[in-house]
Amino acid sequence: MLRQRLNLILAFAGLMLAMLSCTSHYEIDGVVETIGYEGRELSLVEFLPFRTTKIDSCRVNHGKFQMKGQIDSTRFVFLCKDNRPIIPIYLEKGRVKVRLLPTEMTASGTRQNDLFYSFLKNKIACDNRYEDMFQKRFSATFPGRDSGNMDFIQDSLRIIVDECEEMICSFMADNYNQPAAVGVFMMLSAGPANEVPSLIRRILDAAPDEFLSKSYVSGYIRRVGYHRN
Repeated sequence: MLRQRLNLILAFAGLMLAMLSCTSHYEIDGVVETIGYEGRELSLVEFLPFRTTKIDSCRVNHGKFQMKGQIDSTRFVFLCKDNRPIIPIYLEKGRVKVRLLPTEMTASGTRQNDLFYSFLKNKIACDNRYEDMFQKRFSATFPGRDSGNMDFIQDSLRIIVDECEEMICSFMADNYNQPAAVGVFMMLSAGPANEVPSLIRRILDAAPDEFLSKSYVSGYIRRVGYHRN
């Protein structure tokens, strides 16, 4: 009987150690320099189909906020104020530094956040280049303006689009096995779609089966009726 009890205790201890080994600690260190946040509650919320989970929360105090806790896997969540999403964050092992500034909002310091926000920085740069050139095209249509540069502007717009798509596809090809790739795909495929856009099709055509099986990706595939060529 004593041996049986000892074996049970050892088995329970082994189970607890196994559970602890699968649990990671996260920390969120935030700095806020934007009006309207002081004293307000911020929360980490995971939005899943048919389920919304509030994971953690705190209040902004003197322009700073902190959260910490345990997770058993990397989770894609949103930092929210008044239940409204502000920025996405990958909740994973380590310390995430969040900056809420008037000019930018970023999360950094861990693998997936660094990947995601590095991509986002490059995407924003592409979008800004396109917007600047588009404004030049718009201005060239005004009466009295020199329209001789219209062909150059149109060519420049196509080049920017091609370069942006190459940047996106290159990022995805390098990171299909990373959770950050799913977050990028979510951002690119957001909104209703009756057919698969050419960029999304290009990403899916090149993706490994493991990426296609991710919950959000497989749901998108079913919704739009995508079939690999």
